[in-house]
Amino acid sequence: MIPDLTENLHRHGGGIRRRLAVLPVLILALVCLAGCEQPEGIVTYKIPKKVPEQLLPGKERLLAVMVPRGEKVWFFKVLGPEDAVARIDDAFKAFVKSVQFDANDEPVLESLPDGWRRGGEKPMRFATIDINTPEKQLDLSVSNLSVPGTMDRDAWDDYVQQNVNRWRGQVGLDPSTETWSGGEAIDVDAAQGDAVWVDLVGVPGAGSAPMGMMSGAGMPGTGLPSAGMSSAGMPSAGPLTSPAGGATTAATPTSPLEFETPDGWKKLDVRPGGMREAAFRVGESEITVITAGGDLRSNVARWMGQVAGDSPEDAAVDEMLAGAQKFDVSGRPAQRFIIAGDAEKGQKSIDATIVEMAGGRSKFIKMTGDAKTVADQSEAMQAFLDSLSF
Repeated sequence: MIPDLTENLHRHGGGIRRRLAVLPVLILALVCLAGCEQPEGIVTYKIPKKVPEQLLPGKERLLAVMVPRGEKVWFFKVLGPEDAVARIDDAFKAFVKSVQFDANDEPVLESLPDGWRRGGEKPMRFATIDINTPEKQLDLSVSNLSVPGTMDRDAWDDYVQQNVNRWRGQVGLDPSTETWSGGEAIDVDAAQGDAVWVDLVGVPGAGSAPMGMMSGAGMPGTGLPSAGMSSAGMPSAGPLTSPAGGATTAATPTSPLEFETPDGWKKLDVRPGGMREAAFRVGESEITVITAGGDLRSNVARWMGQVAGDSPEDAAVDEMLAGAQKFDVSGRPAQRFIIAGDAEKGQKSIDATIVEMAGGRSKFIKMTGDAKTVADQSEAMQAFLDSLSF
């Protein structure tokens, strides 16, 4: 057998050697195919600058009702996607219109519409009500604040306007100088005064929020301005909404207010911690002293709108600003604006002075009343301003 094997190798060895010589070349080729493959080219994607419509933030709708009751103002508010809120708008309005209050002037929430239930406790709220809808579970907040000072018609209008403008900012709407800023009267059985209905639709972040009405100026979801917390976890007595139409600030004066009361002026009581530091009445006119925030132009424009019953033209506001009386009150720069109403049309007049204070705040001394009384009391108002010390 061994000779045969040797003979075969001798006879076929050349072919085997040739095939063995080719083998390293084949192996090298396979290695190159496996390990030397060229990398894929870089793929460039173009990202459209315009955000697809389906990714844009949807519209939100805010419903709120302000209900004065006893020594408090109650706030019922819901905010959510427009289509979700549309499912409960009628039920929400009917619920607030018929809500009852107990002996402590607190709303009775034992009986709720179908699909509504009491939610967990949250800071700065009296109650939370969860409302189920196919789109989203909505959150209805029930909160309250003490009535701000001596509440007359002008004070209530200012108070409502401030809250509504803050809510407008939450849905991306610009502030309004109209009375109640778009709010409307609503009949609420238990209200002790004018209840206010607010219905706003917008895109959060789309507009410019009212000055000073950013997230720090209002507790999210409460429908209330920021306020100090009492030991019970509820808002302190003084609301921080500014009746002057601007940034919210504490209503308590930084130093005692001293003055001489003009003849014929009746000094009114004011609530401790309320918006008013002093209030007087002469005839049917009322004089108030309040510390708050806000820019000069928006306040003047709002007062002009209150007198005329409509938003003033920019040119008219410019003229009023240019004609301001400038002097010092308690050593601080002040500007006085006398906005005379048309007595024949039943319009009231406003005599208002804005005194610059520290920290972007101002002190507002304002007389509102019939045109004749305001005109007759012009010198008395100047004497009062001259006597002010703070």
